[in-house]
Amino acid sequence: MFKTLSLLTTLTVTSLLASTTIIPNLNQELAHNKVLIKEYKQAVTELEKRNDFLIAEKKKNPKLYEVKPLFEESKKAYIHRVKLNGAEAKNLNFTVKDHRVTLEMQMKTERKDKNGYYSSSQYFFQAYPIPEDVNEEKIKHSVDGDYFVITMPKKK
Repeated sequence: MFKTLSLLTTLTVTSLLASTTIIPNLNQELAHNKVLIKEYKQAVTELEKRNDFLIAEKKKNPKLYEVKPLFEESKKAYIHRVKLNGAEAKNLNFTVKDHRVTLEMQMKTERKDKNGYYSSSQYFFQAYPIPEDVNEEKIKHSVDGDYFVITMPKKK
């Protein structure tokens, strides 16, 4: 009987413990959560500041941030756009030759500081075939915001 009573007491205590949530380190968890909340609030504040900066940058020159199709065809012309991503269009070499339009750019960056000399180089090349219904002599190019635009007028 003593053994049965002991087992019954153990089962009762175990079921009571299971039915209530016991958090062994409540104060430690509360302190940890306060730290996390503070960090998240700081992160949200930094994101809001970054968004304010991005909105201000976009307002300065909205054409740089327009999204346009890279290719269009109308009844009068074919239009190819190349996103410059901040590169200067004056450094882009544009040629019309052998029924192709080509764009080529070599970009070099060099800098020297107290830690040493740094050099980087990037090369860009893009070629477009000229369709048969295009008047090659009237092909022109322009810059529209952050896009280099090639207009190939169709023959009439």
